[in-house]
Amino acid sequence: MRLWKLGHVLLRVSDEERARWFYCDVLGLKVAERDPDHGGLFTTLGDGFHTLDFARHPAGEQAQKPGRDQLGLIHIAFQVEHYADLRDAYVNLVRNGITVERATDHENQRSLYFRDPDGNGLEIYYEFPCALQIFPNGRNDVDTALEVGGPEDPVPAWLQETWPGPELQARIEAVRQQAGTASAVAS
Repeated sequence: MRLWKLGHVLLRVSDEERARWFYCDVLGLKVAERDPDHGGLFTTLGDGFHTLDFARHPAGEQAQKPGRDQLGLIHIAFQVEHYADLRDAYVNLVRNGITVERATDHENQRSLYFRDPDGNGLEIYYEFPCALQIFPNGRNDVDTALEVGGPEDPVPAWLQETWPGPELQARIEAVRQQAGTASAVAS
């Protein structure tokens, strides 16, 4: 068997309209379809008909919320294309009253962690180019906590710097040049 890609995720939510506000108005997904007879709300990032779907729980306010002591999903991660997009995501989350619980430098990516209105864990991250080629045997996985603040605090300095730094930028460029040379030879 060979799976091609992850198609979509379906979340059961306590309030479909609140989920629409959070995932569409705050995070930027688009409504692809509303179909209460067959599942509820279907949203997309734009690369397929639906990416993240929502079905309303029949007793949403009484339903148990996700917890750290349960099996199952820990978080859903959304990747941004540019490092500046991570800063923009941080600013947008804070502006909309969403608490960024933590931020982490994972060597090859920097991540923001937060929760949706029902308590589901979410991540937005930027991964630098060619990360798989730069870490072919895995990362050292020395995660570093990064500063986060609240609505009245300035944007953390790490979100305003150029990242990755010069040493990694040079490694990325070397991998890109090597890949360009290999594809030219193959042609």
